[in-house]
Amino acid sequence: MQFVASYPKSGNTWIRLVAAAYHLSDEELLAFMESHDASADVPSALRYTDAERYQYQAVSPFPLAEMNFSQEVRLRPAAMLVLKRETSLTSTQRPAPVKSHHIHAEINGINLWNSVWTDEVVNPVRDPREVCCSFAAHRDMDYEETAELMAQPKARMGEDRERVYSLISTWSTHVRSWLNADGIPVHTVRYEDLAANPVDEFYDILEFMEAPDLTRDRVKEAVGQVQFDHMQALEAEHGFPEKTADQEQFFRSGTTDGWKDELPPNVARKIEADHEEMMEEMGYL
Repeated sequence: MQFVASYPKSGNTWIRLVAAAYHLSDEELLAFMESHDASADVPSALRYTDAERYQYQAVSPFPLAEMNFSQEVRLRPAAMLVLKRETSLTSTQRPAPVKSHHIHAEINGINLWNSVWTDEVVNPVRDPREVCCSFAAHRDMDYEETAELMAQPKARMGEDRERVYSLISTWSTHVRSWLNADGIPVHTVRYEDLAANPVDEFYDILEFMEAPDLTRDRVKEAVGQVQFDHMQALEAEHGFPEKTADQEQFFRSGTTDGWKDELPPNVARKIEADHEEMMEEMGYL
């Protein structure tokens, strides 16, 4: 399977949207936006996540609600094999990347990632100050709470139990885990570079994911189909499947330096202090 694995609010959905648009016409993409109910024909590049409860419950005789994170990790290898079979049977499109927010790590002797089910991973990275602004809106938290969460080594998604847990750890730990990942091919890309030069950057991503019949014109068309203002307009009219109950809107700003006007200076300074080394390494300081 192919994955887009990222710290939350770092461009994961944008990459999967472009992968979907690479195969879809404008009419097909619009039809998806207009009918995203339980029976909708969701494009394969947007359908799958490694945090869906279904695959985990399929390999467990006990209710997931009774399990903690460590117990879920023990189920992950089998659950991912179920997901791999499902994606191979239901999708003829390539790429059809699976969404993930897990770090690259080993938990209690079990690797969250394994070449048996992982072919390639695209890893988008975004300025943590911008992440804080978007993540705060996503979780309906204030900036200070969000900055604290981004510095917690054991931070997880999935506390609402709508999905299984995803270990995100700190922003710095997440980024470093993928930069240092061994055993599987990883393509790391900065969100800011995607925004500044989308056609070239997405061409590299789709080439990495072995998209068929790849041409720059096809990439340009796919990128154009999912321009941020276009997706904002579609969401305003039709909604968007990945929007949470806490969010006012999913496609919120898509900016690369909006934090300068939005983030309180004390929070920006905290993030810079918490993540100084990695921010410097990624060119954010």
